[in-house]
Order: sequence, then structure tokens, then C-alpha cells
Amino acid sequence: MRSTWVPEQGESHAALLDEPGRAPVEARFDAIVVPTRRPAARLRYSIELAGRTQTPLIVLCSGGSYKESVVKMAARAGVDAYAADVPVGDPLPVGFRTFADKQIAAANQGRNPDLSAKRNLGLVLARLMGWKKLMFLDDDIYGVATGAVDKLAEALEGHSISALIPKDFPDNSVVCHASRLGGSKQDVFASASGMGVRCDRDDLAFFPDIYNEDWFFFAQEAASHKIAKVGVSRQRSYDPYHHPSRAASEELGDLLAEGLYARLDISEDIWAADAEYWRYFIGRRAEFHERVLAALDQVEPKNREEAARAAKSVHAAREQLDRITPQLCETFIRLWRSDLKRWYWFLKAIQPQSSVAAAFKFLGLDVVDSQRAAMKRIPVWTGQSSSRLPAAFKATREDRAHPLLDLARR
Repeated sequence: MRSTWVPEQGESHAALLDEPGRAPVEARFDAIVVPTRRPAARLRYSIELAGRTQTPLIVLCSGGSYKESVVKMAARAGVDAYAADVPVGDPLPVGFRTFADKQIAAANQGRNPDLSAKRNLGLVLARLMGWKKLMFLDDDIYGVATGAVDKLAEALEGHSISALIPKDFPDNSVVCHASRLGGSKQDVFASASGMGVRCDRDDLAFFPDIYNEDWFFFAQEAASHKIAKVGVSRQRSYDPYHHPSRAASEELGDLLAEGLYARLDISEDIWAADAEYWRYFIGRRAEFHERVLAALDQVEPKNREEAARAAKSVHAAREQLDRITPQLCETFIRLWRSDLKRWYWFLKAIQPQSSVAAAFKFLGLDVVDSQRAAMKRIPVWTGQSSSRLPAAFKATREDRAHPLLDLARR
């Protein structure tokens, strides 16, 4: 570790965001990508927004969401939409080490990697289609003005990432929700819940399988102040304290993200965070838990029942923190950095496709779209094994000698 001083977990990282400049030309998104596990009825707002902005909609389904139901709704609304059911596991043959590591998976408390995998699929679709600008929208986001979408796209003329900040119901971790309930001035940072991404760049990152996956995705942009804060959105409310296990499953990702962004706040290199740094920051995180618990014990009588449930969640997070070692944090950072190199090679190796349907076929996903009245299915790629790459994924002889490929294999 370069310094014995370790920053505190802060209430805000707003200084890392930038204000968008005025775009010289009108800009539009190539598509809106919505990852979902909820029934199609929860997508009414996403479909309506796609219609208002005349932007194609890509819906990646699993759980209680089914592609046929989604495109039927979109067709009735006259919206150009494509939907695919995404299988369990990581559908991309990248070989992410952060996805496969058993210690990280155990510390994630069985967190479903579904969201990260779908967002990565969206990025790959953009590269397959040659799209420059992609909007990610969560299925629980609403209240987005048409003008805000235009500004989100325009901001990508000078930034790599643009973001809408959910205000009505803040997009925070369970522990940070508890901190706000205790009276802190907990802020809300950018997230992928309503985000624009410039996809035609060599340093496009990926979403790792961990809580706060979006913070890792745009960490480089945060460090270089390339995230444009454009406007606000609204997030549907939920009970963050419904079950303490939620806080426990978030703790590793929250610890790592807060620890890295605490360094970014003071312009420190995140890759220099070694086991010694994490030993100190775990201590800082434990102190933060204690402050939150003490504050919850002092809330007004009308909030005491909610504060008691919040305290149970914070205790669950603290118990999980006690299981996390500095060495595990250092391992995640090392594997994440290695995975970035694998991802860069993977994006370089894929071949452009002529249509959205062809791109889904290339990925081995069965897609339906709102344009086809009969909703004829497009056949999936029929390779010999799902563990083998389609021909277009294989590196050429020239690519095999590429230094990024050698680095990814280490």
C-alpha cells in the first residue's frame, strides 16, 4: 500500500460526475436495452418510453418475464421491439474469472449473476450491430422525460457515460438506505438504471458479477470525469429491509465499490489497492456500520419500527463483512483486471452482423420481435457444444499473436 492513511467511506461521490456540454448536433440512441425478471406488465413504461422517443427496444428476459408476452405488448403499442429469453448462467463465452471464482461466489451469498450477464449481452449486441449509443433502462424506472433521453444521448458526444439519477426513491444499497434513515446526508451516484453508453470505443468495459456492477463498469470514466450527470428519473419504491439476506448479499460489492471510489475521490490509483489497503478499509467499513446502528437507535418514535428492521439488515451486513478477508478483496481486483483484458480481446474478435435478428442468432439466443405478426422464431446457432465458440468468435492467426490475448490467458 502506498500510504498508511485510508479514506473514510463517504456520503457522496458527486465530485466524480461532470456536467454535459451542449452537443453540436441532434443525437439519438440506437436502442434501449431493458434487462428484466418481472412479468411483462412491469414493462409498460419502458415500452411507452421507447414509443415516445422512437427508439428500438431490446428486452432480455428471465425469471417471470417471457419474450412472447413482451413483444405482444410492444406490438399493440406500435413499438419496434425485440425480446429474448436469457438462459441461466453466463451466455457469453468470455470465461470471466470473477464469475467462476468460488470464494467470490460464496461471499456474494448466492447472488444471481443475471443482471450483469444481460447488460453484457446488450454491450455485445451494440458491437455486433455497429451501434454507437446505447441506453440501459431498468424495469423499475419511470418518470423519464423525452427531452431527458435526448440529452442523455447528446451528452455522449463529449462523454463515455451519461446518467439519470433516481431521486424519488434513491438507488442505494440496503446499508446506505439505513444510513439515510438514521439521518445522514447519503447521496445517490450514477447507476445503470438509466444510463447512456458510448459503445464504439476500444476501452468499453464489462459488468462483473457483483453488487454495484455498474460502478465497476464505469470506474475508468469516474476516474477521468467522463460521466455526465444529465437529469433525474424515478425508481419504484420497495422495502430494502424485507429480508436481512439482501444486505448480506450486497456487502462484498458495496465494500469493494466504496473502497475503490473512496480512492477515486482523492485521485488515488484504484489498481494500487492491495491487501493492506483492504485490511484498513474493512475497518473503516465496520466503523461505518457502527455509526449507522447508533444513528438508527436515535430515530424519532414514528420511524422506530422501520429502524429496527433496518438494524437487522445492518447486523447481517456486518456479519458478512466479518467473513470477508483483505486477501479476497485483493483477489477480486486482480481477477477483475484480468477479465477486462479477456473482454477487450473478445470484443475485438467478434464479427459485425447485418441485423438485430442475425446478431441474436449469432449469440445463440432465440428472439421474437414485434414486427412479425406471426412472431416466427429465429433458429438459434446450432454449434456442437455451448462451450465452443461459433466460428466468428474464434481469433484469426493474426489475433492469436495479439498481446491482449496473451494477457487474457495469464
